[in-house]
Amino acid sequence: MERTVEVNGIHLWCETFGDPADPAILLVMGLGARASVWPDELCRLLQESGRYVIRYDNRDTGQSGRVDFDAQPYTTIDLAQDAVGLLDGLGIGTADVVGASMGGMIAQEMALQHADRLRTLTLIMSSAEPIDPETSNFRGTPRDPQLAAWDAEQISNPPTTREEHIQAQLKLARLLSGRLAPFDEAATRAIIERQIESAASAGHAAKNHILAIFASRDRSGLVGSITVPTLVMHGTDDVMAPIAHGKALAAAIPGSEFIPIEGMGHSFPPPAVPVMADAILRHTER
Repeated sequence: MERTVEVNGIHLWCETFGDPADPAILLVMGLGARASVWPDELCRLLQESGRYVIRYDNRDTGQSGRVDFDAQPYTTIDLAQDAVGLLDGLGIGTADVVGASMGGMIAQEMALQHADRLRTLTLIMSSAEPIDPETSNFRGTPRDPQLAAWDAEQISNPPTTREEHIQAQLKLARLLSGRLAPFDEAATRAIIERQIESAASAGHAAKNHILAIFASRDRSGLVGSITVPTLVMHGTDDVMAPIAHGKALAAAIPGSEFIPIEGMGHSFPPPAVPVMADAILRHTER
């Protein structure tokens, strides 16, 4: 079921699966990506196991509202407040929160600021480290050479047409895909095309979310105070946020569980989806 909820003066689009009477799982997506990047199969597996699944477009993405960042700058704390406001709008008191990449950063802030609203926390391919605006990379982590080359190409020869944008994003997705499964160009292209069709500007969400991350605080010294039961999952082939970030999160958050996924990059390859679903279901059965 699709619906729009007014939150903090911004309309947030969301899609729900299952019975609202079942325990809620809130899926929080990452930088510039709309809710549909969460695999349909993951949503199905969670729903069929008796969960009420919610995936939503963050502000500035997909069918949610746009923000003029210069006039209304925001951080991951504000995005966490959006997520809590969405739960309020849906009439949900507590939820199992699952965040991927920047969505994991948002989920960390939810656990730090609104622990009473989370039954459990799951962090996938995420980090507590800040991003250096000078390098667009995590503090103290060298940029992967291929990603650095892709960055340079976007600056020197930015895409100007829809097809050029699609090709640039396909190239990035291939770099992030990992070894777990062959890269599916057709399926990836379909996801990218949906992202572009739903956005007023293909680069608007990514630009504003990058600025939001730059403006966000360093959580590496804060996540140790998280009391919500936490699961951390991370791909061994992640070049965007290397697995050391996941290990550091798990080491810092008391009592957390860490699951490495062999061969997974910064993406959701089909073979990893049932692994993640099983882990989330076990973690949330408390």
